[in-house]
Amino acid sequence: MITIDEITYTEDDLSDISKLHVTRINELRGQATQLQMQIEEMNVLISAYANAIRESVKEVEEADGQETC
Repeated sequence: MITIDEITYTEDDLSDISKLHVTRINELRGQATQLQMQIEEMNVLISAYANAIRESVKEVEEADGQETC
């Protein structure tokens, strides 16, 4: 069943082309979900690298006696 503009249709109500479109929409939604998960993972990695840079700079400043407030 598929609902379009608040009207529910059965698979038999749809043309073959419309059935293919529904399948493709579902595939694209799945791909979009996977891409969103990849983006979230990349953002976590970016944060981890940024924190590593912050820590390494902090260590250099402390070693040089140039700690900032």
